[in-house]
Amino acid sequence: MEKDPTLQLEIERLQQHIKTLEQQNQIYRERLSLLKDTELQTAKLSAIVEYSDDAIISKNLDSIITSWNKSAERLFGYKAEEMIGRSILKIIPTERQHEEVIILEKLRSGKHVDHFETIRMRKDGSLIHVSLTISPLKDVEGNIIGLSKIARDITDRKQNEANKHDFVSMISHELKTPLTSLKTYMQVMQKKIEKQPEINEFIPVGLDKANRLVDKMVKLIHDFLDVSKIEAGKLSLNRIEFDLNELINEIIDDHVFLNTTHTITCQFHTEKLTVFADKEKITQVIINLLTNAIKYSPAGGNIIIATQKLNNKAFFSITDEGLGIDPIDQHQLFQRFFRCRRSKEKQISGFGIGLYLVSEILALHGSTIQVKSVVNKGSTFSFKLDCYAKSPGLHGLTKQSLF
Repeated sequence: MEKDPTLQLEIERLQQHIKTLEQQNQIYRERLSLLKDTELQTAKLSAIVEYSDDAIISKNLDSIITSWNKSAERLFGYKAEEMIGRSILKIIPTERQHEEVIILEKLRSGKHVDHFETIRMRKDGSLIHVSLTISPLKDVEGNIIGLSKIARDITDRKQNEANKHDFVSMISHELKTPLTSLKTYMQVMQKKIEKQPEINEFIPVGLDKANRLVDKMVKLIHDFLDVSKIEAGKLSLNRIEFDLNELINEIIDDHVFLNTTHTITCQFHTEKLTVFADKEKITQVIINLLTNAIKYSPAGGNIIIATQKLNNKAFFSITDEGLGIDPIDQHQLFQRFFRCRRSKEKQISGFGIGLYLVSEILALHGSTIQVKSVVNKGSTFSFKLDCYAKSPGLHGLTKQSLF
């Protein structure tokens, strides 16, 4: 029996239609599965946001809050219904509301704001220190439609820092006062002894050693005070013009008692080298470098201090023939409280703040400390300073270039 051609075509058409429906059905299933996965991920993300330890807030480009999680409620004291639809300025102290303008300008250009430390205000009016990380929110077309902000409470950390600063200042003051008086009394005794040479020889020697110990303790206190000021961002400079070579000679004369086996040689390429810097702070830098050169050259040897002028910069270097520094330690050498790992260095006393202060003081001068060292052969530390004062009002012209 022959098949009806029309019927056969209809059957094939139906089969093709069924196949198309099955394909569409498969597509719908995949989309549904993707939608469920997206909903699941969205639910997970919402849960993370809602129960994060950090306050997570979103707002539009007009600074109107659009979301406010549980941690934001705990941190700032406001419920979500009190804040959503309100301006973020509600939690920003009046004197800091200009920060919002700056933040919005950055975010509108697509930039992120990372770990911006500032102060915000709670519902009860109390102030808290927070660290803010803010990112732009974009739609599917890449247009910025809002901002997402993560706020972390750093009040305890700030308080600890303040307490530490106060503690260091208090201890330094309590130690500094009696030490200053002790030094005065010893100086008076030394003067009297000089007039009576028949006095036991040990007494002037002992007083001389005591004087050195007092100087060492006072220097240590000053170093700790400066570390505290650096951490608080309060270490400032008092720049003046002075002769660097003359200062070096004065330091060597004052510290010649520190060693009996080292030979200190000065190599000055010019008789006078005028720099524009904080004389007191540069004195600290050179003393620390000289003390280290002596301290880490236990077998004695030569210490060479060199200066020269090049391109309106004063270059300083100090070279010793000491223990040298292992390459793995050189990149950490200027970190606060860092001590070299080798047993020889560990036996030498110190707190690991001298080179840290050197680095920070030079950074304030727009300079950096450089080191070249070979283990068991010695080290060279160097830096550069401006040779004369710059005059900002004269568009970078210098005093020397005006004549």
